Amino acid sequence: MTQHRCCTFVFFFFFLSLLLSKSTVAQNKREDIYAIDLEELLNVKVISTSKKPQSVLKSASAIHVISQDDIRRSGATTLPDIFRGVPGVQVAQIDANKWAVTIRGFNNRFAQKTLVMVDGRTIYTPLFSGVYWNMHDMVLEDIERIEIVRGPGGTLWGANAVNGVINIITKNARDTQGTTVAFIGGSLERNLTARVGGKINDNTSFRLYAKGRHHENYDQLSEQSNLGPANDQWRNLNTGFRIDGISTNNSDWMLQGGYTVGTADQLGTSTSLTPPAPLVLRDTINYQTGNLVFLWNKYVSDDNKWRVQAYYDYFKREALDSTNLVHTVDLEIQNQRRLFNSHDVVWGIGYRSVLDELGNDFVVSFNPSNRHYKTFNAFIQDEIQLTQKLRFTAGTKIEHNDFTGFEYQPNARLLFEINEQHSVWAAFSRAVRVPSRSNDDIRINFLALPSDTPNSLPLLFGIFGDRKFRSENVNAFEVGYRSLLTRHFSVDTALFFNLYDDLGTSERSGPVFEAMPLPHLLFLSTVDNLAKANTYGAEVMAKWQVASFWQLASSYTWFKLDGRYVKNSTADLERLFILENSDPRHQFSVRSNIQLPYNLELNSNFYYTDNLAGRNIQTQARLDLRLAWQPSRKLELAVVGQNITNKTHQEFDSTDGIPSQIPRSVYGRIMYTF
Repeated sequence: MTQHRCCTFVFFFFFLSLLLSKSTVAQNKREDIYAIDLEELLNVKVISTSKKPQSVLKSASAIHVISQDDIRRSGATTLPDIFRGVPGVQVAQIDANKWAVTIRGFNNRFAQKTLVMVDGRTIYTPLFSGVYWNMHDMVLEDIERIEIVRGPGGTLWGANAVNGVINIITKNARDTQGTTVAFIGGSLERNLTARVGGKINDNTSFRLYAKGRHHENYDQLSEQSNLGPANDQWRNLNTGFRIDGISTNNSDWMLQGGYTVGTADQLGTSTSLTPPAPLVLRDTINYQTGNLVFLWNKYVSDDNKWRVQAYYDYFKREALDSTNLVHTVDLEIQNQRRLFNSHDVVWGIGYRSVLDELGNDFVVSFNPSNRHYKTFNAFIQDEIQLTQKLRFTAGTKIEHNDFTGFEYQPNARLLFEINEQHSVWAAFSRAVRVPSRSNDDIRINFLALPSDTPNSLPLLFGIFGDRKFRSENVNAFEVGYRSLLTRHFSVDTALFFNLYDDLGTSERSGPVFEAMPLPHLLFLSTVDNLAKANTYGAEVMAKWQVASFWQLASSYTWFKLDGRYVKNSTADLERLFILENSDPRHQFSVRSNIQLPYNLELNSNFYYTDNLAGRNIQTQARLDLRLAWQPSRKLELAVVGQNITNKTHQEFDSTDGIPSQIPRSVYGRIMYTF
C-alpha cells in the first residue's frame, strides 16, 4: 500500500463523513439520540486497574474501554477485530480461524505476554500461554464492556500479565431480559445467535444463549505459497447460561457456564524421515471447551467488601494423531477495606490447579505426557490519599508455581489530579511470564530431510524444552496524561519504556545420532533465557464530539523494540531480526460514527498499519463501513463491508501453518428483540 493510496483513503473517509454530516444538519431537526457527553465516558467505572470500581479519569494506568455501543458500531464479528484501533494493541489475522493479538509488542499467534480474561476467568491455554481465539466465539451482544490495560498488571492479575490485560466483562442477566435473535449472512460467513432472558424470582435473573457460526475457506494463500486455495474454514457452536441473584444479607452472586464445540481446518507441512517429505497436509482440528464460574460478593459495609470467585475450565483439542486435554480449577478470595480514612487496601489469596493429558506424535510430543502443576499466590495493594489531589498506590504479588518456584511482582503508581478534567500519572512495575508446559517439556520436530543416497543418514531438526527455563521478566516505566479539554474533546496519552530480561531463545547444538524411529542425525535447539530487549512507545487516543449526531475518535501508536543476545548465545540471528520487526512501528486509526435521519447510522473505521519487515508484510490501509437502520426499537438491519480497500492482503506470518490472504468481504445482519 503506497503512501499516496493511504492519503487518498483518509481524504475520502473525511470527505464522506463531512458530506453526510452536512446532509444530516439540513434534514434532522429532532433531538439526536446519539448525543454523548465525553465526560461521562471518562467517568466510566472500571475494575481492571485496581480490582475495585474506579473511574477512568482517576486510574493511574493506560486503560481503554470498549463499550457495547462501540462493539455494535464497529461491525466486527470476532473478538480480535473488536480490538483493532485500540492504542498499543497489535491485531493481525493469520487465516480464517487464527489471529495474532498482543499489547505493546512481541506479537505472535500465541502472544505470551498478554493476559486475556472473560469475567475474571483466564482463557489462554497453559500449554503455550496463548489464546486460541476461534474457541472463544462469544455472543458479542452480551458483552457489557472490554477493559484493555496497557502495561504490566502482575501485581493484581499474576503471571503472564506482562505487557497488558484484556478483561472482557459480560452483562448482568437482569440486563438481558426478553428474547433476541440475530442472523449474519455474507460472502464469507454465516452465524445465528439466539438468547432468552427472564426472571426466576424478584431477586434472581437468568439468560440462556446459543450461537452457531460457519466461516468459508479463503480463496488464496500467502503470496509466498503456490498451493492454491486456503484450507481454513471454521465451524463453531457456543452455548451457555448465566444466573445473577441478590441475597437479603447484603450480598450478590453469579453462576455461569458455557460449552463450545467446533472444527477448524488448516494447511501445514509434514515431517517425515522417509521420502517424500515434506508434504502439504490438510488437517481438521476438532475442539471442545467448557467452563463453570461462581462469583459471590459480600458487602459488610461501605468500607469492607469481600469477593470470592471459583471456576473450572475444560479444554480438549484433537489435531492429526494427538489429543490434548487440560483441566483447570481456580479459586480467589479478595477483600477491599478502607483504613484510617486515607488508605484503600485490596488484598487477596489464590490457588490454581492444572491437570493435563497430552497426546504425542512424531512432530509434537511432551515428556511427561501427563502433568499436574499448581500455583499459589497472595497480593496486597494500598491506595493512599496523600492530599486532596495526590494519590499514591503501591503493592506486590508473591506467587509460587511448580515451574520456577517463588516470583514477586511489585508496582508503584502516582496520580495527580490537576482538576476535575485533567490528571497525570506515573508508574513503575515488574511482571513475569512463567514458563508454559511447552517451555519445559515439549519436543517439536519441525523439519526432516530424508536421505537421498543409500550411504547417508536422514537429517532431523528439532526444538526441545528445558526444565531449567526461567521466567521472563520486565521492569516497566510509564507516564500518562488524561484530559477532558472541553466537554466535547478528550485526549489520553501514554509513554512507556520497558526493560526485558531472560527472554526465551532457541540455542543450537548437535548433530547427535538417534536410532529411533530409524537411524538419523538430529540437529537440536534447546530453549534457554539468553536474550534481552528494550521497548519504547507512545500512545495517543483522542475523541471529539463534533456535533450531537457525529463523533470522531482517532488513535496513534509508535512502537520500537531493540533486542540482543547475551554473549554465549548460539541462537539464530534471523530470529532476532524477526523479534525486532514483528510489530508495526506506526499504527493509526480513525473512527467516525454518524447518526443519520430516519434512524440510520453510518459507521466508518479506517486502520493504517506499518510494515512488518520480520514477517515480510507490507504496509496496510483498511477501511470498514457499516450502514444500519432501526425501523423500530425491536428491529435492526445492517450491511457491513470489511477490508473494502483491498481485494486481498496478508496480515501476518505463521510458524505452525500456511497463512492466508485476507479478502474483502460483505455481510448483512438482522437482529430482532421481543
